[in-house]
Amino acid sequence: MKFKIFGILIGLCVYLCCASPAVKQAKIYQGQLETMIGEKTEDIAGALKNWKFELANSWEEENPTADDIKKHNRRIDNFSDREIQAIFSDEGKYRVMLFTKKEETTDASIGTIDEGGMGYMQDTFMVSDRYTLIRAVFKDGVFTHFRVWGNVHQSNISGLKRIR
Repeated sequence: MKFKIFGILIGLCVYLCCASPAVKQAKIYQGQLETMIGEKTEDIAGALKNWKFELANSWEEENPTADDIKKHNRRIDNFSDREIQAIFSDEGKYRVMLFTKKEETTDASIGTIDEGGMGYMQDTFMVSDRYTLIRAVFKDGVFTHFRVWGNVHQSNISGLKRIR
């Protein structure tokens, strides 16, 4: 029994020490947002603007059904069925806002010369951006729920061509 507890503590320490900076920053945002539950829409939007977040998407529905909510779902910030039941169970006017902040950009050029001396994928450039996303839900103008994604990547490749 003592070994199990000791093992769990060691595992927890390793996880906390080795967590990526993106995960650590997301936890900080999450902790600060938890203290803001119950505040007005303008206060939350202002605080997120001060944190250098930009409004990426917003929608409003009065007494939304599950189908209404799923119409607005996107691949990254979608509501699960469980979240829909928990968040939108009471009647009221709901507003959902998605905020984004670009945290880091990594770029690289790639390309090789094969054994025949031909270029393959030369002048190909890859850019990877890492974002933090915050989805905020307001009911009748009051902040009620949020979710934070701290490690969302978007990659673009340009100049992809094969030279013969």
